[in-house]
Amino acid sequence: MTRWSVVRDLKINSVAQSSIVQIGDNESIVPMTRALAIQRAFPYFWDDEGNFDYPIFSRDIPFMGAQENLHMSIDNRDSAIQVGCIKVVAIAVSSVLQVGSNEKIVADSRIKYFRQFVTNAPSPSKQ
Repeated sequence: MTRWSVVRDLKINSVAQSSIVQIGDNESIVPMTRALAIQRAFPYFWDDEGNFDYPIFSRDIPFMGAQENLHMSIDNRDSAIQVGCIKVVAIAVSSVLQVGSNEKIVADSRIKYFRQFVTNAPSPSKQ
């Protein structure tokens, strides 16, 4: 049976950073994000800061298998998935909004945060 995904009204302010909006069925979605987030008191940045050599970007992701047996009964009485209204402020960092069915979603988001602020503590070169 062919099935339709019908959305009457969809309002999304922002979709960013490898996120996906999927209306309809799909087999596989694999959104991935790699990011460095640097926050400083003064906005000075150097050319050699943009590397992804940190362990967070190369670690294996543990597989989260189902914790219980699921028994599911499906009765598609209609040839359409019908949705009235969806309002979303933002979808970001490898997120998925889908109206429809999907066999597999593998979302991976890895962000290394740096926060550097001015303090009264002496720097190592001045000790």
